[in-house]
Amino acid sequence: MAGIGEFYGGMLHPLLVLPHMLALLVFALMLGQSGIGAMRVAYPPYMLALVFGLLLAGFEAQPALPFQEILLLLALFCGLTVAAQYPLPPSVLAILAGVLALLVGMDSGVSDMNRREAFAALLGCWLGAVLLLILVAGLAEVAQQAWQRIALRVVGSWTAASAALVLALALRPAA
Repeated sequence: MAGIGEFYGGMLHPLLVLPHMLALLVFALMLGQSGIGAMRVAYPPYMLALVFGLLLAGFEAQPALPFQEILLLLALFCGLTVAAQYPLPPSVLAILAGVLALLVGMDSGVSDMNRREAFAALLGCWLGAVLLLILVAGLAEVAQQAWQRIALRVVGSWTAASAALVLALALRPAA
C-alpha cells in the first residue's frame, strides 16, 4: 500500500490477501475452539515456520507451488472443522499450524525493494500474521456461551463456503 511504509504494509498483508486472510482466520477459530492447551502447542511451530517461510520469500528461494490454491484448500478444511466443531488432536494442530504458516510466509514475497525495505515488510508481515492468529484464537477461546459457539460455527461454515467459491474461480479453465 502506497504511503504507509513497508512495515505497516507488511502488517496489513495477511488481511489484504484473501487466501491468507481466510486461512489464518479460520485456523485461528479452530485453535480457539480447541482451547488453551492446543494454542500452547500450535503457536511455536506457527511462529517458527512463518519466519522460515518469510526468509525463503525474502531470498526468493521458494519453490513454484500454487500457494493460494493450497491455502484455500486448508481454509476449506479448517472451516468445515470449525463448523462441525470437531476437535483435532493438538499434534495435528501443531503440524497444520506449521504448514499453514510456511505457506503464508512463502507466498508473501517482496519485489522491487532493497534489503532494508524488504526486511521491514517481512517483519511487518510476521507481526501481522502472529497478531491475527493470537487475537482471533483468543476471542474464539473465550466464546463460551451457546450463541457465541453457534456464531463461531456459522463463521466457519461461511469461511468454508467462501474458500470453496474462490477456489472454484481460481481453478476454472481459461476461456
